[in-house]
Amino acid sequence: MTSLQKQLAELKTILLRANPPEHFSHREVIIAAITAFFIGLSFIFNTLLFNASKELNGLQITCIILATIIILTLEIYFVGYARVHDKRRHFGQFWAKRFFSFYLVSIFVSGILIYLYGLETLAGNFLVTLKVIIAASFPCAIGTALSDLLKFE
Repeated sequence: MTSLQKQLAELKTILLRANPPEHFSHREVIIAAITAFFIGLSFIFNTLLFNASKELNGLQITCIILATIIILTLEIYFVGYARVHDKRRHFGQFWAKRFFSFYLVSIFVSGILIYLYGLETLAGNFLVTLKVIIAASFPCAIGTALSDLLKFE
């Protein structure tokens, strides 16, 4: 290992030690909602997302939900849990609070965005609107987990 690699490894250790994840609170949920709103806002007006969402079948909706679960879990692990020093705190406990909060926030924010801009009238009925909400919740969910990475102070 070269001296540069050693220095980078030491710097990484110092940064991870200096910035462990805090306890999950209402503040994190609010920040997650704000980041989901901005990420979702950039996708909600995408005509392709809207038109493709209307044509999704049950299997595709299930795949979107599973992909969202997997991406959120990976983000929660690598962005948050990897920085936890006290591993006595099990990943399941760490994951559950964040996952359910982030996923519910992402669905809520995508629904708010769709209703805020009147896209439910373009969708036609509740089932199609629900498809659009689920499709839009995927990028919103990515935005919610990014709030842990950005850590606004």
